[in-house]
Amino acid sequence: MNAPDKKGMPDMKRKEMTVNLIMAAVMSLALGIIAVLLARAGKSDVQLQAMPPLPIMLITSVIESEIAGILVALIFPLGKWGRALAAKAGANPPGLKFTLINCIPFTLVNTFAISLPLSCISMAQAYGKIDMPSKPPFVAMWLGQWVVMLPFTLVAAYVIAVLISPVIVKAVGLGGPQGGPPKGMDKA
Repeated sequence: MNAPDKKGMPDMKRKEMTVNLIMAAVMSLALGIIAVLLARAGKSDVQLQAMPPLPIMLITSVIESEIAGILVALIFPLGKWGRALAAKAGANPPGLKFTLINCIPFTLVNTFAISLPLSCISMAQAYGKIDMPSKPPFVAMWLGQWVVMLPFTLVAAYVIAVLISPVIVKAVGLGGPQGGPPKGMDKA
């Protein structure tokens, strides 16, 4: 049942890693796009001119967030942490409660690990183009922008995780949520 594959990795571990990597890829794509849209929202024409063009920002943000997200998935056992948290709360798959709790560690770790460095890179690019005699401190600008974006990215990441995790788990053939919306969400 949990036989090793050709590389000596047990089938269950390989499937868990596959789920983590797919979740990271999908969520990183979404977070990369959302971060760019939030960074550009409400900016004046002068501020937008200091930024790279939208397509360039989107491409670089998605590439950077994919790299960060996949590294996070390879380093941290987010699925294991989610299952442990759900078990402590008495939630078992494939229920809605399990899915809602299981997605918390993935959302928190992934969002922080992606948004902090990416916002720093983006702010550093914009900061270098500011032509003012007295620039505000870089760290204040960076963390100020990051704090404004964080609630939006956390909510978006959590909703995406809750919606896609059952589908990905079923597609990979891992136990747990059996595809589609979690139980309790399938009835309108």
